[in-house]
Amino acid sequence: MPHLILEASSNIVETNDKIKQTLQKCQNLLVEKLPTQLTSCKSRLILHDVFILGDNQERNAFVHLTVKLLKGRSAELLRETSANLQSLLYTEFNKSATQLELGISVEIIELNDSYAK
Repeated sequence: MPHLILEASSNIVETNDKIKQTLQKCQNLLVEKLPTQLTSCKSRLILHDVFILGDNQERNAFVHLTVKLLKGRSAELLRETSANLQSLLYTEFNKSATQLELGISVEIIELNDSYAK
């Protein structure tokens, strides 16, 4: 069920193929840590052409991963999973981190009872 939504500024260096591999690694991490089923993961990328970060310098860039999950996991597990995903993203976006002023963030959201699938 997990939905992974990776948003990034369009000036990141990594290619779509690299990002696709990164999303797969994120899914694999969720399968290992939560656990969840790989077949239920849904991942996508949204690149933003229009964005302002801080002082609006061209070198400013961002990567933000939102993970939406069903309820039922401990706060500690969610914090640990968030930290693991952020660490993975720093590794996977190392070219952008080296060449740009890159900010990386992760947010895990538990869906409420109105979610239907």
